[in-house]
Amino acid sequence: MSYPRTAVVLGAIALATTAILIPVYAHEGHNKTAGSTFDPNAPKKVSEATASAISLKTAEVDFGEIEDVVRLTGMVRARPDSLFAVSPKYAGVIRSVAVQPGDQVTKGMILAEIDSPEVARLVYDLKRLEAENERLLLDVKRSESQVASLEIEIPSLVKSADIAEAEVERLSSAGESVSANVVAQRRSEATKLRADAGLRAIAQSQARAEVQSLRRQAETTKAAAESLRGTLPGVDVQGSSGSIVEPIRSGIVRLTSPIDGVIVSRTGLPGEGVAAGFAIATVGNFSAVQIQGELPEGLISRVASVPGAKVRVTRDTGVQGAATAQGDAIAQGGATAQGIVRFVSPVIDAAKRTAHVIVDIDNANGVLRQGQFVDLAVILAANESVVVVPTSAIVKEGPIQYVFVKEGKGESEVFVKRDVATGVRDDRLVEIKLGLVPGDIVAVSGAFSIAQIRGFVPGAPEPAAPAKSTDGHGHTH
Repeated sequence: MSYPRTAVVLGAIALATTAILIPVYAHEGHNKTAGSTFDPNAPKKVSEATASAISLKTAEVDFGEIEDVVRLTGMVRARPDSLFAVSPKYAGVIRSVAVQPGDQVTKGMILAEIDSPEVARLVYDLKRLEAENERLLLDVKRSESQVASLEIEIPSLVKSADIAEAEVERLSSAGESVSANVVAQRRSEATKLRADAGLRAIAQSQARAEVQSLRRQAETTKAAAESLRGTLPGVDVQGSSGSIVEPIRSGIVRLTSPIDGVIVSRTGLPGEGVAAGFAIATVGNFSAVQIQGELPEGLISRVASVPGAKVRVTRDTGVQGAATAQGDAIAQGGATAQGIVRFVSPVIDAAKRTAHVIVDIDNANGVLRQGQFVDLAVILAANESVVVVPTSAIVKEGPIQYVFVKEGKGESEVFVKRDVATGVRDDRLVEIKLGLVPGDIVAVSGAFSIAQIRGFVPGAPEPAAPAKSTDGHGHTH
């Protein structure tokens, strides 16, 4: 039987390939450590270098307090009264900006200067109103002086008229012994005095009306000046004269910080024209913040039943290592910050089925930053005197939960895996029902890393030293 040349060639190639691969397969299994035994439940010996690398920390098991908590997530926000945009009320050109982001500022500190022609015009109008007010006040005083003068003159004229009229009566009763011309002259004088008194009374009435009118005009101009003064920056509204603070010239607006805080942002540049309301800088005070979150509908009644419930805050460290980092932080002394529930919204979001919740937080140490995600534990109640360990001490493998207990000292110190049965847990601690007793020393940081360390069964033979190669390929037999 004859075969095609192609088939012969392919067969030769297949034989050659087999010849090459056989020696390779014949060496499979070389370099395996002989005599090594791995038992995941065997004691783990942790060197000092490894302990440092995995941040190993231990703690003694003891009785403690487990709290009934509701766990939420939230976002840090500045308090509404602690974040300000520094902006001019009138358009102008930026002369200078004295701060940079991150600068600490105090209330009243000058942050920027604006040159505003509109402010210059308003300053002129204010001065004109103040001058008019002063003129009116002088007119009031002049009219009041006139009224006072008339109040003195009128009684005197009336009395003189009374005397003159009495004299006329006396002369008239004297008969022919008194000249008619004299009587007529006395009567004319009495009439004139009475007329002068009447004219003075009319003038007094007019003067009083003028005083009232001038006072109203003065009050109107004063109110207008004060209203205008209140819209202008740099005005001493408490002063008697209400003078404008003009350190350079009219129209210079000095923008100051409204609070003690830190410059969060700056957008204005010297020489840049800005409109009214343009935020040149933003100042914030984050010594106290708010955390806003969403409370599931099913938990609203529980949280609402504890008005002003205390809240423990821990920073969210991300998906990888979040539980370990949070547990380590708690094991080392507690949460990032403490606060209380200030508000649970009476309105439920129709789509998310949650109620908005606001938590007031003291942030004097400044560890919480606006926009940061955090974990919240709303504390509703507490159960005392149970055996507890930090949550970071528990390692889970499916339904199995265990811890690593330190045994021995010095060179013989090892960590032994021990299964536990847990009960109630909060954001910090876990109740241990079975497996541990007070006094046991457990790993509370790095426990998961210990689980990855290989342990050898006590008494197992040490791995055999590899034999030297005799096949010329560098493999051991």
